[in-house]
Amino acid sequence: MTVPYKVAIILRTKNRPLFLARALESMRRQSFQDFRIYIINDGGDADEVARIAAQFGPYEEDRVVHVDLPVSGGRGQAMSIGLGLVKEAYVHIHDDDDTLEPEFYARTVAYLDDDVAGTFVGVTTSSYDIVEHMEDGRIVFDNRFDVYGRKEGTIVDYSLFLSHVSLLSTITTLFRRSAVAGSHGVDTTLPYVEDQDFFQRLMMAGEVGIIPDFLANYHQRPFVTGGPEDKSETDFKYDAVMAYTNNVVRDAIRGRGKMRELQAAFIQNSRQGHRYAAPLSHQVSQLQQQCGQLSQEVSSLKDDIGRLARLVSRLADRLEKN
Repeated sequence: MTVPYKVAIILRTKNRPLFLARALESMRRQSFQDFRIYIINDGGDADEVARIAAQFGPYEEDRVVHVDLPVSGGRGQAMSIGLGLVKEAYVHIHDDDDTLEPEFYARTVAYLDDDVAGTFVGVTTSSYDIVEHMEDGRIVFDNRFDVYGRKEGTIVDYSLFLSHVSLLSTITTLFRRSAVAGSHGVDTTLPYVEDQDFFQRLMMAGEVGIIPDFLANYHQRPFVTGGPEDKSETDFKYDAVMAYTNNVVRDAIRGRGKMRELQAAFIQNSRQGHRYAAPLSHQVSQLQQQCGQLSQEVSSLKDDIGRLARLVSRLADRLEKN
């Protein structure tokens, strides 16, 4: 009989052994260990995944489930397959190149456990943005920021999220498996923003709470030098987020549900706000430049006044001597 665990971790990976090892090591350092890992190998080398999992994963065999897809189905397909397998009460989607702080599961599980009223379908935390690059087969740390992943308040603003401001990310969010059915699962046709689309529908079932502390790390490698391990996200020759929001608007026009209509309205309002804000931002930038120039002119004027004052002082000294 399979031992029941509290949390299911759906770990998506494909031919990135260095990152997979780092992710598994991050899980092993968690203070909370009541979880099972579902490794969804999206068409990558199955033997390599098994080797890494044996070396860095939990020691108990039943805590790691391997799913080796014969061909790559993409992020959405991997996520959908994982959600179809899990039996645990709470679910976490974990990409292989991201990491967690040691208290992530302890804090997020306690948050949902304490929600006796069932108000929350999930909980999210703040996250660090970590910039890194590959060099000679190693992951090299460049910088860490705490600005873009910072979350404040007590619950996620659903209306803001519907306008597709990315308030949730997979690495920062733990959610209830019981809420998945009402979300109608993952749209596997989406090439990139499948997680945002899924969370937007998941929130139809309830609130997502906020833990403001930085308990997760979103890793990115903006400077690609070649090889699958360089890439922090799928490559596109177009703006995938814009394509997604355009399709939402098309669905609304075609009458495909009240949610799409409402979502399209929020997107439109957000774009109009951005359109109005852009010229204002430009004007502010111009004013800042003008203020900078004025500051330089004032500084130059102060220097001139100083020189004039010294000249007057010398003239006064001469007059006194004469």
